[in-house]
Amino acid sequence: MKKSIVGSHAEYKQLESNILQISQEAKEQKRKYEDVIDATVGMLHHENGDVFKFEVVEKALKNLTDEDMYNYASVRGKKTFTEGVLDWVFDDNAKMIREDFKYSIIPTTGGSAAISNTFYNFNDFGQKILLPNYYWSPYNNFALEANVKLETYDMYDDIGRFNVPAFRKKAFALAKEQGRLCTLINDPCNNPTGLCLEKEDWVEVIKILNEIDEMDIPVILIHDIAYIDYQMKDVNYSRETFSTYKDLNEDILTVVIFSGSKSFSLYGFRVGAQIGISKSQKVIDNFTRVGDYSVRGRFSSVSQPGMNVIDNIFNQKNLKKRYNEELADARKILKDRAALFLKEADRIGLEILPYCGGFFISMLTDNKNIFNDLKKDHAFVIPMQGLIRVAISSLPLVDIPELVRKLKKHI
Repeated sequence: MKKSIVGSHAEYKQLESNILQISQEAKEQKRKYEDVIDATVGMLHHENGDVFKFEVVEKALKNLTDEDMYNYASVRGKKTFTEGVLDWVFDDNAKMIREDFKYSIIPTTGGSAAISNTFYNFNDFGQKILLPNYYWSPYNNFALEANVKLETYDMYDDIGRFNVPAFRKKAFALAKEQGRLCTLINDPCNNPTGLCLEKEDWVEVIKILNEIDEMDIPVILIHDIAYIDYQMKDVNYSRETFSTYKDLNEDILTVVIFSGSKSFSLYGFRVGAQIGISKSQKVIDNFTRVGDYSVRGRFSSVSQPGMNVIDNIFNQKNLKKRYNEELADARKILKDRAALFLKEADRIGLEILPYCGGFFISMLTDNKNIFNDLKKDHAFVIPMQGLIRVAISSLPLVDIPELVRKLKKHI
């Protein structure tokens, strides 16, 4: 009997709950039936169903030269792009990062590649990465591709806040078990729940990481900030937590994951970045060395037009001003939908997990067949770890009351 055509290391690969596949099925059903409600994919849409695109992004794209549109991009991208990313991400804390840290910014094909490369390069095969128990399911795919596993802790405490004691317990146990701690925190606006850590939570997280580092154990913090521009509080609030970084020990590596998809609606262009920061030059030299190699070895380079559009917006005051105005419009669309969803859920007694921003709202369920039950009821959502995720980013206001009713019916 012949061996399998598939290599033994790849035999496990089978997509079971693919978000994009479910979204495609929802679209097909919506073409057949007018009453289908599609709350699946995390892309911001207008009320009429059109994708929310930034006019300033479209204009910048159309104004690119042939060289900026069609040429290969360098592995590291332009310095104006990478420095613009740092300024945008850290804002008022950018000066502190430049003065107190060594840093390196590596463009990647979306935030997904930034996470995937970090999983692969900063763990030994077979080790575990620490995450909260509610996480974006593709993290598991990235882990398996990197020959590592995921370990979880309970994300919520008894009053619906980030569970610092649970994080501490699992972080120390895992660090002692494998002589390394690599942890990923998706904040603000956790996908799938919408939870946001408070600044004091980050103070405690940093203390824990420092204590583990002082045990002569390598510590890697992955901070996935994909939805940083969509927290429901003041626009600058999301970035205040970066001030806690100043207390990080010298040898800790922090990798901040930038996504051009959510912030600029450039979903299909696949533009992201790994922002590596540390107080140790040696740590950053190693981050850059392995990061550059993985970019070249996995996808060669990042979308040239995508990076150049973001570059132009970051570095031209008139474009940046217009972009910020449009971003405020995008935030309002999301905020209005969240407010209505929360109001309707409260009105009929549908319990949801604490939400403070982002594209998604989630609720726990014991109904293991809830996806199919809702599908029969012409409602599409994404099933995850013991919960269902509703993408309010693409959910028009008119559909929200009916969807909430159906969720309550089948939860």
